[in-house]
Amino acid sequence: MKIQVCNREEIEHGIVVKSAYVVISICDPDRKRPRVKRQSGLRDVLFLTFHDAEPSGGFELPPEIKPMTSGQADQIRDFIRKHEPGVGTVVVHCEQGMSRSPAVAAAISDALHLDGRRFWQLHSPNAYVYHMVADAFERGTDARKPG
Repeated sequence: MKIQVCNREEIEHGIVVKSAYVVISICDPDRKRPRVKRQSGLRDVLFLTFHDAEPSGGFELPPEIKPMTSGQADQIRDFIRKHEPGVGTVVVHCEQGMSRSPAVAAAISDALHLDGRRFWQLHSPNAYVYHMVADAFERGTDARKPG
């Protein structure tokens, strides 16, 4: 499986993917949902809204700032697991394609045992988002282990 990152403008204008694919669409809560072009090969889209925020100990975010939730990270995990057998590419986009989407892409890559280093080398992934998604995959793995 391939993991691809892009920005809002690219996803709205249409992207070239040479296999069946799914899109994880991330936008700011105060923006309209992006128009993902319905092209051949597109199987499904997961729309999420959260800010590019990284909560840290001792610092409280303003109430209007909405960081990623564990529920959203679980949605990503479930979406990937649902489509993993039937698609060749996962496209992840956010507003600029520089922080949230590379973080999600890197976490998915790690969970699927793919090489996600390029996302750290070419972008500035949001560490909080990365850990939220990585933890969701870890929780999902634990839930599937026989008791």
